[in-house]
Amino acid sequence: MKKRKSIPAALLICAAMTLPVQVRAAGSMGTSWVYDNYDILTAEEEAELNAELEEISDTYGFEAVILTSEDVAGDERQYAAKFMQENEIGYGEDHDGMILFHQPDRRNIAVVFRGEAQYAFDERIQDILLDDCTEYLKEDDPYGAYQVTIKDLKGGLARWSKGKSVRPMDVSGGLLSYTVMWFLISVAAAAIPVFIMTLYQKGKMKTIVQQSNADAYIQKNGVRLDVERDIFVRTNTIRTKLPEPDDSHHSGGSSGGFSSGGEHFSGSSRNY
Repeated sequence: MKKRKSIPAALLICAAMTLPVQVRAAGSMGTSWVYDNYDILTAEEEAELNAELEEISDTYGFEAVILTSEDVAGDERQYAAKFMQENEIGYGEDHDGMILFHQPDRRNIAVVFRGEAQYAFDERIQDILLDDCTEYLKEDDPYGAYQVTIKDLKGGLARWSKGKSVRPMDVSGGLLSYTVMWFLISVAAAAIPVFIMTLYQKGKMKTIVQQSNADAYIQKNGVRLDVERDIFVRTNTIRTKLPEPDDSHHSGGSSGGFSSGGEHFSGSSRNY
């Protein structure tokens, strides 16, 4: 009987050190998509966000992550893009992905897209994502902000997965749609009783008789014009330069395409 040669422990350790390390830690629920370095979320909130982002990856072939951090030096979009590259965030050969980068102390939020997705989620769509997100951040509700961003992202991906361009209505699923819904309800609630009352008043007007001419409005002896005058009112035209558009809600922010490590990205950021 031949004896088996044992492999020295040192060789096993060396072999293990050469294996690639996956940055996204696999937990009981799978890959982690939330990097809460600021520790702003509870364990339950982080688990819920992870589950939703995992669903996006499985359903649409798109990797989206949430990153929180203390203040970083330089352009926050560049920092987020470099983070995506270093951690290989992005699905498939095109590296389709998104990162939502939040700096609570700096009160800054940024969204960056990678791969072909950056052309579907252009600056106009990115602004809507940040609009919905910052409404919650202003109320110190980061969990709500992340949730509404995921909801908006799902709406855009559902459209993009069908080969169609993403429209503002596809991603405006936050406070805007809620406000519009209640506005329409309030208008309908006011219009219905007014319409009913108008019909009631119209039914009471029994004396209305259609006239074929103006005889009912002419005096017995007819009409005689004694004076005829043309009256003109003087007018002055004043030209005033319109003020520049107010971009205060975008203060401290930037948007558009940019390059990181020789790769093209697109993203927007703002202070809130």
